Amino acid sequence: MKNNDKIVVSVIESFAFRSDVGLKKYGTTLDGAELTPVQWLTHLQEELMDATLYIEKLKQTSSARTMCLTTESFNNADKRTIDGFVYVKFSDLDILPI
Repeated sequence: MKNNDKIVVSVIESFAFRSDVGLKKYGTTLDGAELTPVQWLTHLQEELMDATLYIEKLKQTSSARTMCLTTESFNNADKRTIDGFVYVKFSDLDILPI
């Protein structure tokens, strides 16, 4: 299936990358992982707790409150995904004060 939606393609690529990371780290895919429902729920809970911490960190970061990026600048930026995090090179972006 060919998808022309850049957002959907980006998310699919991120999922594939995370799958590769998990395979290297745990030696199996999610399909092959044998966990109980409670173990799956514990993993989910831990991930959601981490996500909440990341959100709070960003909210408290002054740069996150004082600037925004144009969509075009972000889409054209040099980005790297490492361990599920997207790193953006800020030096060449058009940053707009809020």
